[in-house]
Amino acid sequence: MKAILIDDNSSNRNNLKTLLTIYAPDVEVIAEASGVTDGKSLLLESKPDLVFLDIEMNDGTGFDLLAMLGKPNFKIIFVTAHDQFAIKAFKFSAIDYILKPVDPDDLVRAVEKAKDGTGEEYQLKIGSLLQNQKESLPKRIVLTDSKNTYLISIDEIIRCEADVNYTRFFLTDKRTIFVSKTLKLYHEILQEQGFFRCHQSHLINLRFFDRYDKSEGGVIHMKNDERVPISTRKKDELMSQLSKFS
Repeated sequence: MKAILIDDNSSNRNNLKTLLTIYAPDVEVIAEASGVTDGKSLLLESKPDLVFLDIEMNDGTGFDLLAMLGKPNFKIIFVTAHDQFAIKAFKFSAIDYILKPVDPDDLVRAVEKAKDGTGEEYQLKIGSLLQNQKESLPKRIVLTDSKNTYLISIDEIIRCEADVNYTRFFLTDKRTIFVSKTLKLYHEILQEQGFFRCHQSHLINLRFFDRYDKSEGGVIHMKNDERVPISTRKKDELMSQLSKFS
């Protein structure tokens, strides 16, 4: 794979080049840029397969650069300091990132993932990322199953259910999407959006909560008539969350 590095810190670029030489020798660094302006010129002239892109640079952000390019025809791995706002957008959009200082294992995983997926899927993810990074709370999430990549509104998700290391999403249009990521991940990124983990295997969107039935040990009734179990230790937390949500 032919790669370009875009980072305003030359030490970071040199370190990344060294790591790629050792841990990902099939990635050939063909050029470097130190910011948004020269990065744009370089990307328009070159045809890389992969771009390692910093977020905060002296003359703008990596997001600014992508917005200038329209639909990029290359894969991107973001390399960033610990920026929770940006990381949230990455997770909602299913875009790969690695944190500085770069860990070799993280780098290898990101490069391997960059080799998979179609151009159409990646265009959808980039479009979602550019929109989500503008929002304090992202409004859409990218989900990928064994055959398709979907762009789903958060308001369409009724609930999520764990299936070992997979998660099944239940949507308002009665579709289900089976994703090869854990419920723990989706709890982390959706809890600020009014989602409540009522059980080890269940995450519900409180917008679709109907009532809590104390009989049979306690069960949650959703507005689509589904019944979801609730752990005993979660009952008080549910009442607290409902009071905040209302």
